[in-house]
Amino acid sequence: MEHPLLFLCYLLQLLGIPSGPHYYEEASHYGIMAYIFAPHMVHSYFVCLLLIILIKIGLKRREFIPRGGQNFWEFVVESTYNFTVENVPHEEGPGKINLVPYVFPLIMMFTVYILFSNYLGLIPGFMCPTANINVTLGLTLITIVYYHFLGLRFQGLRYFKQFLGPIPYLIPLIAPAEIFGHIGRIISLSVRLFANMMAKELLIGILLFLAGPFLAPLPILLLGVLVAFIQMLIFITLSLAYFAGAVEEHH
Repeated sequence: MEHPLLFLCYLLQLLGIPSGPHYYEEASHYGIMAYIFAPHMVHSYFVCLLLIILIKIGLKRREFIPRGGQNFWEFVVESTYNFTVENVPHEEGPGKINLVPYVFPLIMMFTVYILFSNYLGLIPGFMCPTANINVTLGLTLITIVYYHFLGLRFQGLRYFKQFLGPIPYLIPLIAPAEIFGHIGRIISLSVRLFANMMAKELLIGILLFLAGPFLAPLPILLLGVLVAFIQMLIFITLSLAYFAGAVEEHH
């Protein structure tokens, strides 16, 4: 749900750049520019730029005893790293798999991008990029493609055995079920994040319309802070589970 006035889109419109909620209709006139500067894309660019600036500022003066921005980012990185280690194989040695170096950078990116995107929608005049199915589907496809890559990377062609089942004559039953199961992951991972963020946006919009802009939306805003964090945590937890499952031997 778009706010009545999206600040970033309004600025772009003043500059003559098409950026409105009806970008599908505007595409016939503006072409691909209407999609590039669609509201969810503009706010996604903004989140990426904001993260780059905050990281640059926070790490401008790195000290042995962290403080300020450095302390915040070290806490975020360390917490995400520990969470990654707890949820994927990380054993060293011959025949062992240490998946942490392969997945931690991606999980770190998911964590900060999804969290900042979710919280951006709580600010009047801005929208939540993850309240658009195109954004959440894009994030989901990155996870899906990457865990298949990890499966092939660590198991080779044996990876495809998990799609066939343990008994040859059950392949006609097991293979379709496994394929539909993996397709279901795309739907569940993308729709869960999108639907929760969209519901939060709708509730805030309805309360603003019915009860005024002050005290009425406050409970939903407070709930939105919690929901935004939980949905980020669910997304990275499921992603880690898929990564771990892709490199494990299936029996």
